[in-house]
Formats: sequence, structure tokens, C-alpha cells
Amino acid sequence: MKPNWFKPRRYKHFDVPVGANFAEKVARTGFAAQHSFSPHISYIKTEKRYRPTDPKKPHLGRQIKIKNREIMYASHRDACILGYYSDQLGQRLEETYKGTNLHDCVIAYRRLGKANYHFAADALGYARANVPCSVLAFDVSGFFDSLDHAILKRRLKSVLGVSELSPDWYAVFRQVTQFRKVALNDLRAHPVFGVRISDKTPRPIATVAELKAAGVTIQPNPHKYGIPQGTPISSAFANLYMIEVDRTIAAACNKVGAFYRRYSDDILIICKPEDKLRLESVVLDAVDSERLTINIDKTERTLFEVAGDRSAQYLGFSLHPSGAALRQSSLSRQWRKLRQAAKRIKKVGAEAIATGRATKIYTRKLRKRFSPLPLRNFSSYARRSAEELDSKVIRRQARRLERELERIISGF
Repeated sequence: MKPNWFKPRRYKHFDVPVGANFAEKVARTGFAAQHSFSPHISYIKTEKRYRPTDPKKPHLGRQIKIKNREIMYASHRDACILGYYSDQLGQRLEETYKGTNLHDCVIAYRRLGKANYHFAADALGYARANVPCSVLAFDVSGFFDSLDHAILKRRLKSVLGVSELSPDWYAVFRQVTQFRKVALNDLRAHPVFGVRISDKTPRPIATVAELKAAGVTIQPNPHKYGIPQGTPISSAFANLYMIEVDRTIAAACNKVGAFYRRYSDDILIICKPEDKLRLESVVLDAVDSERLTINIDKTERTLFEVAGDRSAQYLGFSLHPSGAALRQSSLSRQWRKLRQAAKRIKKVGAEAIATGRATKIYTRKLRKRFSPLPLRNFSSYARRSAEELDSKVIRRQARRLERELERIISGF
């Protein structure tokens, strides 16, 4: 029987996938200290974000903003080890949160049995019950890339209740802070490694010795700050790092009866208008004390009032006293994905018909992605959101997307 923290992975890396037997070895005291960790594989995830040139006149056009985020993923053995220690750290953090005012405040990277629409519903309910109020949203700049190693180590020793890290915990901490990485594009460009990435066998992409012999760059982290985004323990380390920020802001909010939530690097406060400036100052000071920075350009301050025309943006939703809606940017992204996917399927289907390999264009995959089926797709997510937030607007937004799907398919 596999441990409940073990997650099988099937991607290609510098080793082969591991099973429950290896996971059982990982849990043995001292195993990680003797393990030889591999470099991570890194790639750049690019997101296009469309924003109105003039928010007050969206019909005048949109500007495209490109956001690049580096993602790293560990080898199978390393990921298994990091997954185990992430589970151990998560349990310690839960003990820390339990019975304190932080239990409801930290909502990311925990097994709370809730989705973001549940958290949005909580925020909307509080704001509606306290109108007029101010909704403050902050974003930490370059969060994972900025985590200070000395502070992180101090937090880790504190939550583990030790004066020095044990050899296994130190090995894990060192792997995450003094990480090495190999660019996925470099591997794909190599005549041998590129072929191994594409084949269907579990064969490793390469050994570290092969990488060095081939001259593939293995880049170390040259800084005393920054951890990879994408490893099994990255999220637990993120919550660990922010624990003093959470305590400071939560205490200030509790003192004046304000609402505080943190979702990873997104901070939300709902308070009386007269408390807005003081609480904003608390946030800036608390974040600065941990050697982090608030992204001023992304800071949003919304006066939430019944007669107002402004909505507060939170976790992909626009919240207003009259109700909630999916953010237009999120909805537009799904419309683009639908049309792009439909275009590809139509092209592939037409080629198959022309060569005699098919007699019609098959739309099952398209329906699976965008129809309101009992599956994990955007349409079913939107309908669950509408139910939780009791929003007729979200239901209409979902139905329009679904009707567009049927219109496209009927034209095939």
C-alpha cells in the first residue's frame, strides 16, 4: 500500500519513475542525507494577458502583456523525497495554524477541501455584511524568486523545534536553496537527449555524467535567495516563509475587526474605510521586514458600497455588492482557447477526411474540454462557481461559452 503523501509521476527526467517501494525507503530516518540529488529541469511558462488600453473605455482596444514564469521540476527520486518532507512540514504548519487566528487566513497550499470560489464567496459575504468597506489587494513581487535563504532556514528550525537542522532536513533545504538546473530547451536541442525526451519509453533523458560530457550547462543558483517554483515542497516552504507576515497582519486586522486572507503571494484585506491607510502600512512594513516587496502596480484599493460602480477583483472573480462575475480576462482566455482548439480540430479533421482516414470531424475532445460535463473543465468550474456564489451573471457567462461551442461544432 502506497503512503498517502506519495504521488506517482510519469514525466521524462534524469531517472525513471519510482513506486511505493522507493517511497517507503524515503520515510526511513537519514535516507535523504545519503541521497545524491539531481539537477532540476527548467522551462519558461509564458502567459499572455490582455488589458484594455483605457479601463474606462474598453472598446478602444486592448494591450497584450507577456508574463514569463520559470518552472522547475525535480527528478522522480528527488520529487518523492521532497514530497515526503513537504508532507512532514505541512503537518507542522497545520499544528501551528490550529487554534490560532491563522487557520482561516492562510488558504493556499493546504488540504482545506475548498476551491477558490469558496474563498471568493467568503470574501463577498463579509464585504456585503460590512458595506461600505474598503477592499485592499496586494501582490508580492517575484515571490518564489525572492525568498531569503537565511530567513527560510530560521523559520524551518523554529517550526521543527530544533536549534540545528538534522542531516536529512539540511539535505532537503540545501537541494531547494542551492539548486542546480538544466534548461529543457537545451535538452531538446541536443541530437540524442532531444530524441529521448520524445520517445515513449521510461528511459531517462540522460545521466549527469552524460550531461557534462555533452557540454550541457548545469546552472547553479548563485544567490542567497530564491527557491524553485514547481517542486513538491516549494509551496510548503512558501507558507513557512510567510508565517510571521501572516501573524503580524492577522493581529492588526483582528484588532479592528477586519478580514484577512493570503493566497500564496496574494494578500486580501477587507476593512472599514477609516482603517485602510493604517492596515496598508502594516502590510508594507510586514512584507518589507521579510526582505520582500509589494508590487505597487498591482495593488488595488476598492471602495465597496451599494451605490458604487467598482468591483473588487479576487481569485479570478469580480465581486460587487450586487453579486459576482467571472473576471473578463479569465473568460476571454477561455473563448480564445475554445476558438483555437476548434480551429486545430477542424484542420486535422479536414485533412483526415481528404486522405480517406475519416468520414467526419470528431468533436469529442472539444466537448470534453468545454461542455458542462461532470469533468474538471472550465464550464463545470463556472457552474460550480455560480452555485457557490449564487450568481446569475456567472451562469449566463457559462451558457454563452457553451452556446458558442455548439455554434462552432454545428459549422463543421
